[in-house]
Amino acid sequence: MPVIKSEIRTGNSRQIGNFNLTPVTQVLKVHVPGHHAGLIWNRPKAVVVKTPDGQEQVLPIIDLTRVAIWAMLAGGLLGAVVVRILFWNR
Repeated sequence: MPVIKSEIRTGNSRQIGNFNLTPVTQVLKVHVPGHHAGLIWNRPKAVVVKTPDGQEQVLPIIDLTRVAIWAMLAGGLLGAVVVRILFWNR
């Protein structure tokens, strides 16, 4: 069994009005070898919209929480580098 595995999964379709909506998620599985432990992380990827005439459209989902967390991490790292440069010779 691989230690880290990533896969794309689709959820149950829902009929909303004339449209058929299917959620799509990315699943990241981390398994700790030798233990009965691990981590499963799901995040939204898209919604597939199927119209009554059979056309399909994929609407991507932008995970704003994920974007904000990465921005905070980048800001913290940049701040640490700036402080290190400013106080290098002291």
